[in-house]
Amino acid sequence: MATTISNSSAAMTTTTMKKNHHRTSYRFGGRSSVSNANNGLRAAAANKRTNRVNIITRASGAEDIIIVDDASFEKEVLQSETPVLIDFWATWCGPCKLISKVVEKAAPEFKGNLKIVKIETDPNPILVEKYEVYGLPTLMVFKDGQPVKGSKREGAINLAKLKDYLQSHGISPA
Repeated sequence: MATTISNSSAAMTTTTMKKNHHRTSYRFGGRSSVSNANNGLRAAAANKRTNRVNIITRASGAEDIIIVDDASFEKEVLQSETPVLIDFWATWCGPCKLISKVVEKAAPEFKGNLKIVKIETDPNPILVEKYEVYGLPTLMVFKDGQPVKGSKREGAINLAKLKDYLQSHGISPA
């Protein structure tokens, strides 16, 4: 800790530099003030955090996953010749982010035997209501334009359970 004392004509000021780079100034005979030597650095860091661009890394199967909305649902799901796994999700849903990575990891193994689509629930309320999606994330399997009975599953799932889930609904790895 270093201490410097300076005299001015108005008052005497003592400045103490501590190990954590905080500077505390005391003015004798007047008001005391506390300042932080790193205020400029903290402001710059806060500015960088608010202007940060999110970089999303994707698993190798991410390019095999199709984003679907109300308008493209019929073409991508109902008219599909291969079985379709639908992942209903939302941007604010933490478990949805977890399951998204699991689905991306499984995509290459089922390529050709399964089409994977993602439907964001907030901008697609018609599909949410039609297929009674009450919890997120929700997975559903469609075959021949119809939901497979008993295939609706809510909640996060790990890779092994996802593979078992798909195989229990007649979808085998490629």
